Order: sequence, then structure tokens, then C-alpha cells
Amino acid sequence: MLAAATLPGIVVAEPAATPALPDPLAAGWNGESVCEKLHEDLDHRILRCTFPPGVGHERHYHKPHFGYTLSGGRMRLIDANGTREVDLTTGNTAVSEGTPGHEVLNVGDSTVVYLVVEPKGMADLVAFAERYASAWSNNDAEAFAAFYAEDGTFRINDGEVSAGREEIAATAASFMEGFPDMVVRLLKVTREGDYVNFHWHWTGTNTGPGGTGNAVDLQGHERWLLNDTGLIVESLGHMDDGEYQRQLAGGEQ
Repeated sequence: MLAAATLPGIVVAEPAATPALPDPLAAGWNGESVCEKLHEDLDHRILRCTFPPGVGHERHYHKPHFGYTLSGGRMRLIDANGTREVDLTTGNTAVSEGTPGHEVLNVGDSTVVYLVVEPKGMADLVAFAERYASAWSNNDAEAFAAFYAEDGTFRINDGEVSAGREEIAATAASFMEGFPDMVVRLLKVTREGDYVNFHWHWTGTNTGPGGTGNAVDLQGHERWLLNDTGLIVESLGHMDDGEYQRQLAGGEQ
């Protein structure tokens, strides 16, 4: 939860975080959560972590973040530099460039409450897009639909809108069944205001039921609108349908 050297007004420069450990939200203490997510959007994630006396935070990593002590106390920190105890005063602030791994324990007699503000960059969106592409390629329609909000929508060009996870899963399944060897690769991610563009390269062979047996090799993109929890509210896919139909027919003009 706290930066590895979280002291008042200190900027902490440490190696990049490793994903081998859980992040502060996923990590807990004795099977119980200690952090709650107050807000998340394309630009920030805000966590509030609460530590009554005797409660700690199992070993975890941090992305770069800003920390603010809402309620102070005495904490024991254990990291690669050893074990030490620090007194956090209410109102303390700290900026961290990331913590590769540490754990903390409240060794005082007052409840410590700490606010963590994580700025998001393109790296977070790229990681999301990579997982999304993998879901397309892994022939798991339910996993694919889980990237969408419950009321999310998915549409390709001027086709019918798939509304809700059930319809989105069904649409994805129709592609996965038609192209059992399909692979979707991420080309790039771009931002346009509130929208995120997922640029893809799709290959596959139409060997599913009633298929032509021909291969397709296409590029296109989806335009996403994400909600505050980072799920897709709206996806509008764009691809060259004429080229798709030509390849599907075996290159016939």
C-alpha cells in the first residue's frame, strides 16, 4: 500500500513494478481486502486502504502513484532494503515511481487510512488491448464478452448491434466457430478524446460449419468507449467488408 520509502514530501524512485505479485487492490491481509476502489476511469484509479491496529497488507507491487495519508499512525515496512518502522502523520503526501514489492503492518494503536492515486498511461490501455486480442484468439466467447460492461454494445460497420454480454458472446462465438484457427493481433492503440482505437490484424480460415475453406487476412480497428471501471460500453468495429467477402470467396472478383 505505502510506497517503499513513503515519507512526507519525498519523491521515491524505484525499479518498475513486477506483475509477479498482486497489485494493492488484489492483495489483502489474512484473506480479507484492505483496499477499496473509489474511482476508475481512463486516466486514474483511486484506492482507499484501511489498516486497523494489527492489520497489514500482504506482499504486493505498486505502479507509479501519489499517496495521501487520510489518517496517520505507525507502520512497519518490509522490502528489499530490510525492515523499518515509520510514523505517518495525517496529511502526509508522497510520490512514488513504483514499488517492485513490499508488505506493511500497522504496529500502532490507531487506524491508518491511506489514499492511493494511480495515473494511467497508454501502457494500461495497451495491456487491456492485448488481453482483448488474446480473448478473440482463444476461442472463448464468454471471456471475450467479459471485457464489456453488462449493458455494453458491439457492432461491426453498419451491421446489427449486439447489446449485452449474452448477445456479444453469441456474435463472437459465430466468428470463432466459422474461423476455428482465427488469430487477432494488436497493431496499435490510439486515443481520440474519450475514445480508444484498437487497431487489429485478423487472420483465419473459414473451415467452420458451412464454411468456404478459404483464408482471410485483414486489418481494421474497433472504436471503444470505456466506463469508469475500465470495461467497454460501446465498440464500433471498422473493416473493409468488400475485401472480406472477396477473400472469403477465394479471391474471386
